Amino acid sequence: MNLNDTTKYQLAKSLTELAIQNNLFYKYEDSVETAKSITVFFDTIVNTVGKSDKNE
Repeated sequence: MNLNDTTKYQLAKSLTELAIQNNLFYKYEDSVETAKSITVFFDTIVNTVGKSDKNE
């Protein structure tokens, strides 16, 4: 399935917001580390959503 970038970012944003609201991220003492963790989560969604592991 091919998704455009806007759709990917909207999905990543929604899922990240839900994860934050449900305290699914570890809160580091250093807020920068917490932000990095959240960024990795967001980027992972953007970079993998719509991709398939199947050889097509």
